[in-house]
Amino acid sequence: MKAVSKLLTPRVIACLALASGTLGVTSLVTAGGSAQADPAWTTGFVGVGADVTQDLWAAYTGASPEPGLGQSNTTFYTPLNAGSANNFLTVSSYDANPPGQPTTTAGCIITKAGGNAWDRPNSSTEGINALEDSVTGTLWEGSPTCTGAPGQNITGQVSFARSARGVKTAGSNLTFIPYDRDALGVLVYTPTSGSPLASLTEAELNTLYTSASGSETINGVTVYACLTISGSTPRTNLESALGISDSQATAAAAAADAGNVSGGLCPSITQNSGNAFYSAVSGLGNGFGAVIPISSASWESQSNDVALDRSATARLNGVDLASITNSALSNIGQPYISGTIGSGPHAGTSGEVPNPTYYNDSSWGYNVYTVVPTRNITAGLNFSAPLSALFVGTSSALCSTSAQNTAHDFGFLSLAGSGCGTTTATGNG
Repeated sequence: MKAVSKLLTPRVIACLALASGTLGVTSLVTAGGSAQADPAWTTGFVGVGADVTQDLWAAYTGASPEPGLGQSNTTFYTPLNAGSANNFLTVSSYDANPPGQPTTTAGCIITKAGGNAWDRPNSSTEGINALEDSVTGTLWEGSPTCTGAPGQNITGQVSFARSARGVKTAGSNLTFIPYDRDALGVLVYTPTSGSPLASLTEAELNTLYTSASGSETINGVTVYACLTISGSTPRTNLESALGISDSQATAAAAAADAGNVSGGLCPSITQNSGNAFYSAVSGLGNGFGAVIPISSASWESQSNDVALDRSATARLNGVDLASITNSALSNIGQPYISGTIGSGPHAGTSGEVPNPTYYNDSSWGYNVYTVVPTRNITAGLNFSAPLSALFVGTSSALCSTSAQNTAHDFGFLSLAGSGCGTTTATGNG
């Protein structure tokens, strides 16, 4: 369930099943305690933002991948809920992209019954900005925009943001609550035999993404620097890990593209889509290659067939995550290791699971967050007990063993017992 036009998808049927108790959960009632026959989404806490975590949050909503997109691997999950003391209130998560479209496609969402249509946030940053605007009453306008209007009032239309980055703007309006770890991966492609780009160093990547030509020779291969869309998590995390500015990385990708890498695509490729990357660079010949940042969790969940697979063609053509040697000259390996898949169509079989050494590296691993209005988890008039039960503290629904196990199947490393649910990080964006 992503928009009103999709209300009768199987995901909403899962929510209806929750409301009727057919998923083994007590019947849903409203915050006021009266019987509620409407679908669970009408009372669910609305989340928007990062595409990095959207497949996981689809599972927390009830089904992943979203039904109705032509795939055969949809799995149904017990929806995340706030427990009996809080009327089992659930979450409604809206993807960073319109159904079946890339994140660069404009799309409106209507998140509350009777609410107005507004621009779909397409990244962590946009999700956080939309949440901030809902708190302050500032008119929201996304990029791209679907309405053509100068801005929309979205007060009360969003409850939390999915974020794959921490605080960037100082303040106290929002609280960033960590619950799992992801890692920055580097996808590589070359038609050159012998896997010459299977291992890369942080120093090599730094040189590449600050190069005036946007290229560097590594193990005899001329490698080009590609980037995901502006503001996307893989792009900003790559720049942070390498200690470079966005202007430096942008210039390198533009220069690489000027070298006829991809006809205009290399500087702004849809994030977390191996297929989009491969489409942009598949014309490279022997002796050439390209790299791009990606969420490791997104790559693993697609490979394990628990998420919508946007990378199958790329994998078939040799695209993979590189092994990385960090700035301390320690080889932290690939982001994934072999392990058992816990859910989905291939549950119980071998697949890709997080490599703790890689994910816990201070430069290449990072926390993912639910971002909420601070006033909603602070004692006072605006305090929300159900929202707090969902996200705050080690005993929250999101930090439960069940929720953490689901996250692991989607390529995330658990923070249970090491910071899950903490509320010390605050900001305004």
